[in-house]
Amino acid sequence: MRLRNILAIVLTVLCVAMLAGCDEQGKAGSGSSSSSAAVASGSSSSSASSGAAGQKAATMDISVYYPDVNATGLVAVTKTVKAQEADKYQAAVEALLAGTDDKKLTAVFPKKAKLRKVSVSGGVVKVDFDKNLISGFVGGSTGEEMLVGSLVNTLTEFPEIKKVQILVEGKEIDSLSGHLDLSRPVERMPELIKK
Repeated sequence: MRLRNILAIVLTVLCVAMLAGCDEQGKAGSGSSSSSAAVASGSSSSSASSGAAGQKAATMDISVYYPDVNATGLVAVTKTVKAQEADKYQAAVEALLAGTDDKKLTAVFPKKAKLRKVSVSGGVVKVDFDKNLISGFVGGSTGEEMLVGSLVNTLTEFPEIKKVQILVEGKEIDSLSGHLDLSRPVERMPELIKK
């Protein structure tokens, strides 16, 4: 009987100790989980806000080149575009395609020409247009020079861009209408810029 009582007391003490330990661990666990949840929510909210800031397009001023009405040279027009850093080249081409309201300047790209894609590698930007760039182009040698010059000079305003390769439907082209060699990337054409 006495042994049974001693065992019962030992078991009771052990159970109480285990329960107390579980309760302390539960409290510590819940405390640490709430603090880690706070850290996690803090980091997720900061990453969400930085993600939102990353997604929010910043505005930047860019120089876009248009031919004057007599096609004697290119004139820089400053446009403000909304773009993230990675999209600035595409934004510049789209701004160029949008044309200008300045009566002394003219748009040179065919109205139906659409930009498909812009990609950059090693200082060369590849600008891919749909087939309307060629089928809608009606200019001669001067018009071709003004179109290519406006695109190349606009994109080489970004110091990291050294050359521009024009693609149509994802493929390299020899020329727009037989006057300029476009089979290779084209460097900046400063001689076309009016001072």
